[in-house]
Amino acid sequence: MRTLIFLTLILALSTANLFATTNPEVLLSSEKVLIEVAVGELAIFTQAEYNAETEVLSFATRENISIVQIFNSEGELEFSLPVMSNNVKINRNLFEEGLSTMGFILEGQSQLHTTQVTVR
Repeated sequence: MRTLIFLTLILALSTANLFATTNPEVLLSSEKVLIEVAVGELAIFTQAEYNAETEVLSFATRENISIVQIFNSEGELEFSLPVMSNNVKINRNLFEEGLSTMGFILEGQSQLHTTQVTVR
């Protein structure tokens, strides 16, 4: 449990530092949701959409996604979903209002590719 808390803290600090020192790239921007990625991370995605009627975020990646993780504004893991596909749909209600972090672990990799999600 300590290891998970430590890793979550390191992830939150690393993500905050990464986004603070570079200009993030916009992956998706709508009236309700803004999703930004660090420079260079945009290349893992082939598609990102938000359906305002169903409030569903859809992502497609070049490689299969092993796990999607959602962290709250304090860096605490809120949700972890095994995917095993290059497409994933996530309801907006899994994110709190304001800033959250969403991470993608791609198949065969250990690196967590993070995005900053702002729910308006």
